[in-house]
Amino acid sequence: MRQSRLAPRRRVNDDARTDAALLAAGARGDDAAFAVLVRRYIRAATLLAAQFLGNRNDAEDTVQDAFTIVYRNTHTFDASRPFAPWFFAIVRRLAANRRSRDMRRARLLRLWGWAVSREPASSRAEVTIVAHLDAEAAKRAMETLAPMQRACFELVAVRGLSTKEVAEMHGISESTVRQHVFRARTALRSVLNGNEREREQS
Repeated sequence: MRQSRLAPRRRVNDDARTDAALLAAGARGDDAAFAVLVRRYIRAATLLAAQFLGNRNDAEDTVQDAFTIVYRNTHTFDASRPFAPWFFAIVRRLAANRRSRDMRRARLLRLWGWAVSREPASSRAEVTIVAHLDAEAAKRAMETLAPMQRACFELVAVRGLSTKEVAEMHGISESTVRQHVFRARTALRSVLNGNEREREQS
């Protein structure tokens, strides 16, 4: 990306411009404005990509690719529409494509008799949710959830994102996010209560 010598460095919270205004400024060569946009969305985008890919390194590479696409296509953005849904759709598409490529590669390696080495997905979310239980019990509880229930629950209840942010990230409505979080909490409570009863009886 080009380095702007004239534009002063701005912190995210110091710049009140809208996403569209920042993107338009970036299209005119103001890289400092584009950098504000990157800092505004990079955390949520990385969390979203990591949910598809299972590890942070691949997620960070995917998000970098997404911002590169945005940077190269600033002139195609419709300023009358919100930026976030457009951007997160790019992240989802890139992450899904990368996951598909990785799965195809893993299948081929297994067919050829080669071992497949992958970085394990972080278990921090599982450990955080049920700190009073061991990590293995927490992991088993999380695995009982449907994929979108788990994704929404982790982002809202564990990562602290708002339902609006999660809705934009996954391209669904806020009410759907709330439903997924509610159902996840209900399912987890049932599983964990059952685990506690088993421990008391053992």
